[in-house]
Amino acid sequence: MVIYTTMNGEINDELRYLDLLLGHFTSNIRFISSEDVQQNDLEAVTHLFYYGHIAAELPATFFMLFDDFEGTFVAIGYNFYSLGDHFSFIEQKHEVMIDQISIAGTDNQLNIFESMIVHIEPTDDSETIITGRLKDERVDYPVMIRNENHYYYAFDSFDSTNALLFAEVLHDIFQVEHEGKYTGYLRLEDVHPMVDPEPLSEIAAILKEKDIPYMVAVIPIYTNESTGKQMTFADSPELLKVLKQIQKDGGSIVLHGYTHQFRSSETGEGFEFWDVENNTPIYAPGDKDFTLLTEQDFSSRDEYEDYINQLKAFEREYIETKINKGIEELAKYGLYPLAFEAPHYTMSQHGYQILANNFSTYVGQVQLSDQDWEIMDTSPYITSPTFLHGMELLPETMGYVLPEDSNSVKKMIENAERMSLIRDGMFAAFYHPYLGAERFKGLLTELEKLPNVSWIDLKERDIWVKGENVAIHAENSEIIADINYFKVMFSSLDAPLYYLGQFVSYVSWWFILIGNVAVCSFIVFSIRLKRRYKYPKGFK
Repeated sequence: MVIYTTMNGEINDELRYLDLLLGHFTSNIRFISSEDVQQNDLEAVTHLFYYGHIAAELPATFFMLFDDFEGTFVAIGYNFYSLGDHFSFIEQKHEVMIDQISIAGTDNQLNIFESMIVHIEPTDDSETIITGRLKDERVDYPVMIRNENHYYYAFDSFDSTNALLFAEVLHDIFQVEHEGKYTGYLRLEDVHPMVDPEPLSEIAAILKEKDIPYMVAVIPIYTNESTGKQMTFADSPELLKVLKQIQKDGGSIVLHGYTHQFRSSETGEGFEFWDVENNTPIYAPGDKDFTLLTEQDFSSRDEYEDYINQLKAFEREYIETKINKGIEELAKYGLYPLAFEAPHYTMSQHGYQILANNFSTYVGQVQLSDQDWEIMDTSPYITSPTFLHGMELLPETMGYVLPEDSNSVKKMIENAERMSLIRDGMFAAFYHPYLGAERFKGLLTELEKLPNVSWIDLKERDIWVKGENVAIHAENSEIIADINYFKVMFSSLDAPLYYLGQFVSYVSWWFILIGNVAVCSFIVFSIRLKRRYKYPKGFK
């Protein structure tokens, strides 16, 4: 259980990041505000977290709640003095600034952004687990301390930099002994019907030769920004051939949206599941102006809630339509997605709830706020946070090769080195095939130097995908698909016409072959006949 104190009493992006970390160890997590928690909420709780995001005076009754709690207790941030006598082993002094943290007793310093922490002074019988300091100073401050089964963490905020060592210590808090082995994946990004198949094929051949499984993020429909014309894989038979071979040879398809665009943006550039112009979820059609109203614009709370419910109903229909079309568009060409990645990693919390009905597995980073799409982050390890509603997150942790940045691979490896501080950290990167096979070889050379990495093959995981007319799951490294072919194939004429063209081409080649065989046979027969019946000498 996570009890929290926030400004408005609601779950925020900081708590969702904590959710990411805890979801690595258990899916049985409950969040409850310090304003609402009751004594009976603590029944059967084995691990109790209190997160004081802000300093606040909590009611006197709150102090009494934890008298009988004997499980593992972790306090974070402010207000730990309101948790009864559980944290009497620390004294709060003031706040200090740090920009380095390390596991106590080690020389490895992890650089972070300058951050304020609660300055505490622990008793002598406490153990300091994580320390922090400013680079220019030689004074170490306790960041995380332990006293028996009680832990205190001095940060009041969470993100993928400052909480990295906290994520590692959670293994000890939950007493989980993971093998010191890293997990990783490679993802080839933004493959849509207008992508050049040649570099994709060359990269796929390299990965097949090295026997490295990988993912391909596929966008089924390409939309031209200026004309609005849409292209499908029926318009790119050579690319489709490459993708089907990839799926056969060890690559796994990831659905990367349906068109990867909204309004008049170009495929691969636009935000499909987030209205970036208004910085809101998709609450209205792209061809209509939209302004999100606030509660102050309504005469009652009920009217405002009805308004929000109408917006969410539109978002639900929009997402469900897009997801089902995406799954079916791939399936009709024999491509079977095993996971989902939102374009630009943007999607609302309600969107994740909707998506969880279709996919068991999500790939990439996650958006942590419905107020700003740029508040997104990643987990250092595989996790199933509550806000993904049962979906497993395979996080992207390393970044990607930038077209004009010669140091981008170096930066990616530095990110991997940070992840290696976690005993089962994730090494995950992506690459755009249009950059070519040579640059990919350079990236792969560095990735192969990473120690003790097991590359993810989606087909070997417990994965399922469900659409209205398509059901897919992986079993024993095989993809099993149950498809209503009539509804899927005739959802548009593109696929039937494509297969008709393939059939006509196939039959035509057979006719040509039969014709050539007939001509050759006639010529051979004529020559043999001429040799058999030679004319007598002098015969005219």
